[in-house]
Amino acid sequence: MEMSPLISKMLIFVVLMVIGYVCARTKFAGREFTRDASKMVINVFMSATIINSVLVADIRLDGRELGIVMLALCLAVGVCWIMGALSCRLLRLGEREALFELLVAVMNNMFIALPVVETLFGSQAVFYCSLSCIPFNVLLYTVGVYRLRGPGSGGGINLRDIFSVPLLATMAALLIFLLHPPVPAAAKELAGTMAAATMPLSMIVIGSSLGSVSLLDAFKNWKLYILAAVRLIICPLLVWLLLGLVTEDMVLRVTSTIIAASPSGVVVSVLAIQYDKDAVFCSEGVLLTTVFSMLSIPAVVYLIM
Repeated sequence: MEMSPLISKMLIFVVLMVIGYVCARTKFAGREFTRDASKMVINVFMSATIINSVLVADIRLDGRELGIVMLALCLAVGVCWIMGALSCRLLRLGEREALFELLVAVMNNMFIALPVVETLFGSQAVFYCSLSCIPFNVLLYTVGVYRLRGPGSGGGINLRDIFSVPLLATMAALLIFLLHPPVPAAAKELAGTMAAATMPLSMIVIGSSLGSVSLLDAFKNWKLYILAAVRLIICPLLVWLLLGLVTEDMVLRVTSTIIAASPSGVVVSVLAIQYDKDAVFCSEGVLLTTVFSMLSIPAVVYLIM
């Protein structure tokens, strides 16, 4: 495969994230901007990108093929959660054990994986990536929240959290894919225009969200290097090998692998704050894996393709 388009895209990612990071460090963009912009990007622009993926792509899957797609994506997400549970027990992390587990398990499947797979394969891969929201949200807001709360803490599952806007957009895209309803040309153009803004906005938001974290502190913690190795290298390679037993669809297999190769999700830091955990450790993990992913994702793509 010709790697130049992907490398060029990753360089653009880096520049945009640096812009966001510098803006945050210089107080040009404050926490309010990051919080509000991240909500807008994921709830509005990401959702438009998901809907747009089925409006512009000629995707034809029967029931069996759709089932294989969902199986592959569930396996990709599930492998990461299993690796998170295993790896955190190999280190003496104390109160940080659950955080380390989630930093391995929870990948940035929408902010990073989605624009990468769109660069490689277009709208079909975006549709596949959006379907990963289903197992992702279910595990994050059940197992993930349980691990942060700790056993015996009480509290039930919040269905409102599971059924996030991107997940609802995914379900709407799935209905459009299955039912093929007529969609006005103006609606298609609107979805396409908003989808085009998703990548630059999401990269700037990621950079600004990491602006409160010291690069030096993140690079001093040796345990975060283990986190990065598991999250960015071991997880995607395991997913690639496992999916070779499940599907011959290269777009699906590579998309699932890139999802597994994405850095730790910013949502882990958000949940750490919500449940009064070590949010600084989480932010350092997100920062380190995000920086290294700019190199590891092209390397993984090169190895598997």
